[in-house]
Amino acid sequence: MDVQGPGVGRPSGGSRRSASAPSNESQLVGQIMKAIKQAHPGAWTMKVHGSQFQTPGIPDLLVCVQGLLIGIEVKHQKRAESEEHARNRTTPLQQIQIQKIIDAGGMAGVALSVQEALDLISRAIERKQSAI
Repeated sequence: MDVQGPGVGRPSGGSRRSASAPSNESQLVGQIMKAIKQAHPGAWTMKVHGSQFQTPGIPDLLVCVQGLLIGIEVKHQKRAESEEHARNRTTPLQQIQIQKIIDAGGMAGVALSVQEALDLISRAIERKQSAI
């Protein structure tokens, strides 16, 4: 299942890696959480730690901003890995959960960088404001 559509986080530009790029997914998640707290101080964020007792495929980060639920599946783009390959590492179960969040009226997608995660949140807020 390809989870494309208005609720899916996919940037319009190329890769957004910087000189301070994290070396693994855990570091990237930490950077994203810090950036969300700075950009949206009233936001609620939760890092999902998968386990055998949890529904499989839930995005790495759940964020609630201005009454909007946003699921962010974080993928660390490895050295010499294409952006497309990094995005395609989402599992079928992750793709299903992303689509379920979108179908329920939330926003969800894959983020390879802090900026992509922030852009996903911004698109959710813009979509809410344009619907008013």
